[in-house]
Amino acid sequence: MRKQLTYKPHMPKLALSVAILSASIVAYEIQLMHFFTIVQWHHFAYMVISIALLGFGASGTLLSLYRKTLLSNSDWLLPALMITCGLLMSLCVRISRMEFLLFDSYLLFVDRSQIGRLLGTYLLFLLPFFMGALALGLVFVKKVDQIGTYYFADMLGSGLGGILAIFLLWNLKPTDLPWVIALMPVLGGVVIIRKTRRYQLLAFGFLAVFTCLYQGFQTYDLKPSQFKSISYALNLPDAVIEHESSSPYGLVQVISSPVQRYAPGLSLNYTQAVRPAKVVFSNGNWFAAVPQKKPEGDSHVLDHTSMALPYILSEPAKVLIFHSGAGFEVGHALQNKVDQVYGIEPNASVTDLMKGAYAAETDSLFFQPEVNIFNTSPRTFLKQTDQEFDLVQLPLSGAFGGSVGLNALNEENLLTEEALLEMWQKLTSDGMIVFSSYIDIPPRIILKNAALISRLLENLEIDEPLEHLVAIKSWATLTYAVKKTVLTQEDIHKVRMFCDSMSFDPVILGDFEPEEAFNSFENEQTFELVRSMFGPQRDRIIESNDFNLMIPTDNRPYFFQFLRLKNMAKQWQTLGERAAFLELGYLIVLVTVIQVFVLAFVLIILPLFSLGFKGGQKAWILFYFSGLGLGYMFLEIVLIKYLVRFLGHPIYAVAMVITVMLLFSGLGSLYSSGFRLKASTVRKITVLISSIILIYALVFGFVLGLTESWPVWGKIVITAFLIGIPAFFMGMPFPMGLQLVNKKQEHLVPWAWGINGCVSVISTSLATIIAVETGFVTVMLLACGAYFISFLSIFLIKGTYQTNGT
Repeated sequence: MRKQLTYKPHMPKLALSVAILSASIVAYEIQLMHFFTIVQWHHFAYMVISIALLGFGASGTLLSLYRKTLLSNSDWLLPALMITCGLLMSLCVRISRMEFLLFDSYLLFVDRSQIGRLLGTYLLFLLPFFMGALALGLVFVKKVDQIGTYYFADMLGSGLGGILAIFLLWNLKPTDLPWVIALMPVLGGVVIIRKTRRYQLLAFGFLAVFTCLYQGFQTYDLKPSQFKSISYALNLPDAVIEHESSSPYGLVQVISSPVQRYAPGLSLNYTQAVRPAKVVFSNGNWFAAVPQKKPEGDSHVLDHTSMALPYILSEPAKVLIFHSGAGFEVGHALQNKVDQVYGIEPNASVTDLMKGAYAAETDSLFFQPEVNIFNTSPRTFLKQTDQEFDLVQLPLSGAFGGSVGLNALNEENLLTEEALLEMWQKLTSDGMIVFSSYIDIPPRIILKNAALISRLLENLEIDEPLEHLVAIKSWATLTYAVKKTVLTQEDIHKVRMFCDSMSFDPVILGDFEPEEAFNSFENEQTFELVRSMFGPQRDRIIESNDFNLMIPTDNRPYFFQFLRLKNMAKQWQTLGERAAFLELGYLIVLVTVIQVFVLAFVLIILPLFSLGFKGGQKAWILFYFSGLGLGYMFLEIVLIKYLVRFLGHPIYAVAMVITVMLLFSGLGSLYSSGFRLKASTVRKITVLISSIILIYALVFGFVLGLTESWPVWGKIVITAFLIGIPAFFMGMPFPMGLQLVNKKQEHLVPWAWGINGCVSVISTSLATIIAVETGFVTVMLLACGAYFISFLSIFLIKGTYQTNGT
């Protein structure tokens, strides 16, 4: 037995295997976020982080329960676990697309079987993380005296895994990502195969490689939710996917059908034929209509919608269009004889597509001399440009027939109080900002738009807001136009004539009140509610409304989050199961928190009771490792949310935060392995971390705002610097804490590991909910408080802990 316990593979090989395995786990985690965004919605990105952490926590518990058995068989178990991890990575996505596991979040509250399928999906994707984490944990337990060194190898590999994921997302299809990533842990396992069961392990490794390669030849359907926009489009007669490409921006698909058209809120007086339009989808969601060549003399279809309002009010020479997509609104601007159009489209893949394969169909729209397309985020462009515009046009928001709240957790950084002020500063003296949205039932988007505009005019100290505002509606859409100058009688007359000719209705137009509406609101009070948003009763309306109409800010940029938790019971009582479909996205996260908590308790904490939780000085372990788990994950999640705006895309934000945090945490862990282990040292480090996070809570958003105009390479450097500072020190307390426990209370090491894992799992979704409800700063302050609790817990230790560094 002693011989087996002293198994020591060559240090370079073991460290290399640890790094390869860790890189594959992080790359697979990011790949799963990409996958769930395609087949479901982006809410499941946070679920993936929870699943990964749950796998790590459960593996730690198993290692604690069967430590001696696992260590005594580590000669062959380590390579076997790594190879199994790779094998599962290659298979899990394919298996999840089988009918018995296929779940749809849209049906979560009306079909009880979906709860079981969601749970099954959790457990399925937990397996590769569990196997990989068990292998890593086995290494850490064997090398606890050198844990700083191996923790560094783990963190270094994890950091490189984020970079690898971005590279693979640019170069592989979503169905190829799992099996390519899966080859890495298989390789890591083969590298450390020794004499024990050598041939069986080599054969297993060959089988795993063959299985991975087989996935590349036998493709499968990702099967997106039947309720995603692309599923509806593919049900149209003769619908065809004409183009498909993938990148970190998402899976881009172009669908054509002879009956597919785009004319949002088209006037019922329109008598011409609406021509079929090809549509671009991103991750299965409607993204943009492809503009088509028009016969000479034909008007643009948008001239017959409420979105024509700015061109009725004036003749803008320079127009700024946010989220210009495939160029439909750009074409509309050119039709109205503008001199220059600036289109801001963050998704470079769509722009490249329109400039390449679809250039002929769009009449080379993006090559017109009047058109300037910028592939950057809207807020970055506003910080970078010194141009002024006659018209700033925001994208059409909402969905025809009303949304179901699936965008509730999207950081809508273009629809915040601060964003509107930045737009206003870029207007010419007679410029305007235009909002358009579908009319939702019950009214939420149109009311929050009104509240946002009202706050803008209030911040500008405009005493008579209605003198600067026009709002008109069709049967399906409502458009607001906010002017810098006071509306003239001529402006009002032109809008009235336009509404009469299109059978549209003025909602806000000076003192004009129509006696009879062409298109009535579903609720007669909506008309007055919209107008009242610009009076002294605005705040009372916001507070008393059944839905969350709080004005979004950069600290809480959740424009489409309308659910009030305190009103859930009331809405459910009134609407029954239909209430879930009003704010489905947020409810999914709440369900996720509950399921994750139950799974974490069952898989991590409950089994540990068989070991007992006896002996003195348990309180410090509970508080110390809970604080570390909560603090680390809260900071990680809130940094991701901050950087979505700064870097322009969620995948880039996730990859950057995970890469830098894990890499610098690994460096910190390696550096701390040379410390003389003392409780006082751990106290100093935890209070330092708490202090750094406190400073970040006060200045982090401000610093990002100052550097938002920097080029991409500059943003990467400042991001790495800002994240790296706290991450370096955050890599120290966990391994040092384990060493403290191992020195005096070895039997409680499993509990320390399990408590940290359980809290980390729950913290991922919990941080998201807190950010939505109270803002990013609150999450950071709670992360600060968590590390301060870890600091205070050290004072509960009795006796002296001190050992030489390694």
